[in-house]
Amino acid sequence: MKKTNVKDNGFEGILFLGNGTKDKVVIVMSGSNGGMKLTKQAAEFYHKNGVPALALALFATKGTQPFLDRVPVEYVEYAIRWLKEQGYNRIGIDGMSKGSEIALVAASMFSDISCVIVRVPSYFVSEGLAGKGKNKAPSGTSCWSYHGKELAYAPYKMRKFNILKMLIKEKELHIIMFNKDKDIIPESIIAIDKIKAPILILSSKQDSVWPSYESGIYIEKKLEETSFPYEHKHVAYEHMSHALVTKLPILYKLGFRSERENAKACAIDRDSMKKELLDWINRVWK
Repeated sequence: MKKTNVKDNGFEGILFLGNGTKDKVVIVMSGSNGGMKLTKQAAEFYHKNGVPALALALFATKGTQPFLDRVPVEYVEYAIRWLKEQGYNRIGIDGMSKGSEIALVAASMFSDISCVIVRVPSYFVSEGLAGKGKNKAPSGTSCWSYHGKELAYAPYKMRKFNILKMLIKEKELHIIMFNKDKDIIPESIIAIDKIKAPILILSSKQDSVWPSYESGIYIEKKLEETSFPYEHKHVAYEHMSHALVTKLPILYKLGFRSERENAKACAIDRDSMKKELLDWINRVWK
């Protein structure tokens, strides 16, 4: 597999070269899982379909901080700069879950981003998370920072998360009650109207992690109200879980009830999503 590891340019990532052309490249980021496993998987999907993709590390790797806490938006900025130096002409971004926050933030700040894809998104910045296992809890700080300054955020109302108790009670990763009904201050809402790119929004009606479907509706409505001049589309899946990944790890199948009980329907949704992703990259992104 043709790929390049990057560690000394202000960010950590792996560039998958796709078909070798430098017309387009997609920066890919995953969510609160951290590390690179899902990020690499998403980048490999694009690579195998001929599209160059940079798997960008956000936290929980050797070259990044351990927790989802004040992650620098500069990671995206430096990645854009480096990709341009490599000769890539157009740069897109694809963020899933927490990665959707930084994807939208970055696209609103950096005009070099000319294509945006957000999977199970949030339209506002949330509080960060720190600690591991049963000690994982709200950090008291923002998820993201820029030039050393925290971005305004909506805090969690619950200050302790008993995820194991929720797993036993709901028989799935059911933490949506932690993520609903936050006090969303205006400053925490991402300035999506400043984005200068077509936006594809992918959400799930079965999302048990956070209200991505409602966020998708909000983003779509906001774009329409502001007469957003670029193409935008919201696709809400009926069966897939929060895991809007192209290849479902077995742990996620066990962790989400909808994936277990509606496996065939989820597989159909997943195949449909793959087509949406490639259509957006190849046809809409011009």
